[in-house]
This record gives sequence, structure tokens and C-alpha cells, in this order.
Amino acid sequence: MKKINFLVLTLFFAIGCFSQNAIQNSEKVNINKPNIVFILSDDLSFRDVSAYGQKNYKTPNIDKLCLTSARFTQAYAAAPECAPSRGSFLSGKHVGHGPIRLNSSARGFEFLPKNTYTLAKMLQETGYKTGVVGKWGLGYKDDAGNPLKQGFDYHFGFLTHYEAHSYFPLVLYENNKEIHYPENKGMDIKPLYEKDRGNPDRIDFEKYYDQNGKLVYMNLAKAAYAPDLFDIKAAEFIHKNKKDPFFLWFATNLPHGPTIVDDFRQLKDRKDMDIQSREWGAMVQRLDISVGKLVDKLKEEGVYDNTIIIFASDNGYSMHNPTKGKGNKQNNGRPVWEDDPFLQNKGTFTGGKFTGLEGGMRIPFFIHMPKQDTPSVISEPVWLVDLFPTFASVSNSKPINGLDGYNLIPLMNGDRNSIPKDRFMYFTRKDEQAVRQGPWFAYRSHPKQDLELYLIEEDQLINVNLASQYPQISAAMKTIIEREQVPAEWYWNPGDTQDIFNQKVKKAKETGQLIKNYRPNNIKLMPWETE
Repeated sequence: MKKINFLVLTLFFAIGCFSQNAIQNSEKVNINKPNIVFILSDDLSFRDVSAYGQKNYKTPNIDKLCLTSARFTQAYAAAPECAPSRGSFLSGKHVGHGPIRLNSSARGFEFLPKNTYTLAKMLQETGYKTGVVGKWGLGYKDDAGNPLKQGFDYHFGFLTHYEAHSYFPLVLYENNKEIHYPENKGMDIKPLYEKDRGNPDRIDFEKYYDQNGKLVYMNLAKAAYAPDLFDIKAAEFIHKNKKDPFFLWFATNLPHGPTIVDDFRQLKDRKDMDIQSREWGAMVQRLDISVGKLVDKLKEEGVYDNTIIIFASDNGYSMHNPTKGKGNKQNNGRPVWEDDPFLQNKGTFTGGKFTGLEGGMRIPFFIHMPKQDTPSVISEPVWLVDLFPTFASVSNSKPINGLDGYNLIPLMNGDRNSIPKDRFMYFTRKDEQAVRQGPWFAYRSHPKQDLELYLIEEDQLINVNLASQYPQISAAMKTIIEREQVPAEWYWNPGDTQDIFNQKVKKAKETGQLIKNYRPNNIKLMPWETE
């Protein structure tokens, strides 16, 4: 990771923002080629899990795992939306110069380039069997982004973004083979988008469920429910590869919308709640079931005590669209991402998914080490980009240059200085750019706008802009922002205009480089798309 030396770096220590509670285990982490299971939830909000403060239902399996793990209290995704966050995790490079910058470009849904050196390729080279089950979202079967071309020995699930919107899919993919589910033809996904987008004329979705909270819109005895399929395939992968070190990326699409769930579970009697809130909460409970099944399978196969388990989300709060329109903006004109009034699952942050603000990137994140039986709490800022060097360390990989993260194992062992205090984390989406460095959070909504500076640990809602009071730190942050953003040919770069982007789209069409979009359940266009 490149570093910048602040003339006023000592301010970091004066403010005292580097509190750290190291692992309290009797032995430090000392492992050799453990199995690795990475559970990446899709759009999970910060307080969706009861261990993180959810009060309306319990997630006992996630909670139990969290209470025998290192819990990172200041953890970030790599980006405020799924594709660049996943691309950065796999490549170890931040979005300013990584292979995937946004969910889509002027060409469409970009795929991982052929020459990308992924952590899966690294693990293959060191003898790991590698598999990804669930949502891939970084390429299709006939391009360079195919998971089998990016270091994975096995793939089952969705390949592209939009396809992963369906919990009752018509087709999934297993090692490039299309697996069809004709039993799901009765699933009309279009109305679900209307419900999630708050259409006042939406149909009565209560009729989708019976009085016991069971889904009746689909015949669950016959239909193929994606979370069930993923659990089965993940268990098969563990069983098949238990004699070798393995890496399983369990990339569930839970609880990403549009919302629909097999069973309301603990929320079946909560008729005081909006249906979307109950569905979302029940989908998180279904995620909890998957976590329990994974842990049980690891124990059943006798490999639990030699497996690292990581739990995280791919981006921050996403349950509701931001409030838009005249009179509905605050915080210097930023759209308001309102917390769900029933679940209150957003967390104490400003912004949400698709923004460069804290709410778009702060995530639940914890790591369970082999034989760990007590919890620890680590307050050092970390992000998903740190997983590449961490995996390199535990797999005894050769040294890898050019990564933008740090190995988390020394930090988990109590070495507070293993990650430099001036290390930074860079984020961007379209015109927005942000940097987290030590106690500071810098944000710029557009290259033509002034940079804002906040002491994020004491001002999570970013109410007090300190840029004018700390001009040297502001200047240093601006230097990082301008240095770390490498222009990309097809993406919207910070400062681009709609006309510039339209010219890129035109070029993509004229040169035959448009990338086909694959939509869920045979719908022709997504609700927000036009011909």
C-alpha cells in the first residue's frame, strides 16, 4: 500500500483514535494452510444481525460464530456497490485502479480482465482447491470473467448481477453448464420490484403468505429455492475437498432484493411491520440458517478446527432507496437514506449503498480462527481488500507486490503496529471520492467541490466539517484522492459529464463492444431500464 507522510501525523495520536483490543486467546494464531470459508452476504445492513444490535429477531448461528471470532468494529467494504467491492476483494486492489470500478460501464456489466491475478489463482498455486457458490457477478461463461478462468476449480450459482435478483431462478450455472429449473416458471419477478420501490398501487403481497408466514405463492415442495440449492452445493464442495486445503467463497445473494422469502419465521406474527421489513428480516434469518449449516458441515467432516471462517457484507445499507425530490434533501444537499422504521438496521452512518459516504461502505465483519473459542474486538480500521494479503499469509504464498491491503493476522495477534497508522483506504463511485485514514474521513462529492474532513470516530453522522481547521490534513487527503484515481476508458470517471459518458456508450456500440445483460426469469427489461 502506498503511504503518505503527514507533517501533522502526530495529531492522530493526540486524538487517541487507535484503540485496539487484541485477541485474548492463550495462544496466538499460528496456522499452516488452513481451509478458508468466506461467507459474503449481499447488501446486508450493519444492524441486520442480532450480534450487531438487531432487536426484532435473533440470528443465533451468526451470533455464536461472532462470539468466537475477532470482531472488527470499523470495517469497510471495498466499494459502495457489489461488483467493484467483489473485484477489489479478489484482486487486492482498490477501486481507484482496480479491474472493476462500478457495477456497470458504458459497455455494460464489465467482467474481470484475463490478466487479473486473483486471490483464487494465488491459492490454486499453493495447492488449494477453490470453489465459489452463489452470486459471482464478475463475468459470464463465455468471457474472461468466468470464475473458472479466474482461479476457481468449481462454481455453482448465478453468473451475472441481474440474474441474482431471483430467489426462484429459471437457470443457474454449474461449471459453465446451464441447470434449468422449469418448476420455477410460475415466479413472476416483476411485481416484486414494484413492492420494493414503494409503488402505492402495488398488489396485496400479504396473499403471497399463509397465516403461518409460509410462502404460498410458490409451491415450496416443488419449487427450487436458491438458498437451499446453495447450501447443498457448498456442503458437497466441503465433503469432496476435505482431504485437501480448500477455499470456499460462499457468495449468497441474501438478503438482496427484490424481497421474497420462504418463511417469515420469527416475524410471522409481526403484522405491525410493513411486509418488506418482515421479508427482509426473514431473509436475514434464512442467511443465518445457511451459516449454521456451513459450520455444522465443517464439524461433521472433521475440518472445523482447521478452517478460517470470515463473515462480511459486500457493501453498506441498501434496504431503502434514498429519498429524492424537492424538500427531501439534507446534509448539504445529499439524498437521505432513511433507516427502516421497523428494523432500524442501518447503523449510525450517513448515506447508503451507491454513495461514497460511510453508510455505503461500513459493514459487519468478523474472522473466526481455527480453534478460537473466545471473542476479541479490534477497532483498527480494516476493509475487504485486506483479505488478499491475509490469505497469502496463511497459505504460505510467495510475496505479492502491488496489493492495497495488509495482512490481518499480526493485528489479530495483538500487534497494533502491524498496519501503519498512516495507511489509507480509498473509495470512489462516479463523481464521489472518499478516503479513510486513521481517525479521519475525507469526502468530495465532485472534483469541482471542496473537500470535506471529519473525525469519523466521534462524528459518525459527519455533521462537523473540519477541513478549514486542519488545512494540512485536508491537503494531504486531497493529494491521495487525486493520485489514487487512475482514469478508466469505459467507466464514469470522477468529473465526467453525461455527455462524456454518452460518447463512451456510442463508441462501445460503434465498435461492437457492448456487453449483453442477462436478466432474471426472462424479463426483457429491469424496471429502471429503457430500450
